[in-house]
Amino acid sequence: MAEILPVHPGNPGEEPLRRAGEVLLRGEVAAVPTDTVYGLCARALDAEAVDRLYRAKGRTEEKGAPVLIGHPGQLALLAEPLPSRVRALMDALWPGPLTFILHARPGLPSRLTGGGKGGVAVRLPAQNLCRALALIAGPFAATSANWPGEPPLRDASAVAVRFGSRITLILDGGHAGEAPASTVADLRGERPAIIRKGGVHFDAVLRAWERVERRGATPAAG
Repeated sequence: MAEILPVHPGNPGEEPLRRAGEVLLRGEVAAVPTDTVYGLCARALDAEAVDRLYRAKGRTEEKGAPVLIGHPGQLALLAEPLPSRVRALMDALWPGPLTFILHARPGLPSRLTGGGKGGVAVRLPAQNLCRALALIAGPFAATSANWPGEPPLRDASAVAVRFGSRITLILDGGHAGEAPASTVADLRGERPAIIRKGGVHFDAVLRAWERVERRGATPAAG
């Protein structure tokens, strides 16, 4: 059964982060409270770890798992060089419950790109725990802790019942609350396209995009 460690998501402390980092760096799967629900997590750049994550979840490749980062500088590990206007949009709206689909960098595990469809979903969360863990272990794939078709789980005891025999570690941060899922926007076109409604109203995304364009940002690598 999975080890369970208490954690405060806003001020996680050294020991839970150290232990969770060890688990992810070994290529194993952990469950952590995110800023929305409890998530099952594995290192995004480790294809075998991502395979373990999908097996634990019972998920198919049709839908790529989003990747959480600890700092915008980690985007270079996941995505093709971004236009300056896309970076400006991220600066305006991150961190928070907003996932952006970007052109995936070659070599990413195919499960993160929906079976090789070329896009990767990335989010910079507002919560300290997930950002700190991504800085320790690198960007990590995170999918809600629930069986496909069931509602997401919001407390560690329920995660232990469902997934305790399939994963290595559960960080118990108490009840995850009722925060909505993240908004998902595709940034691979000429303007943002809404994929899923969530915690950030899409009008706010479009207004921020219009402000960026009015400032005259032009594409630039990096």
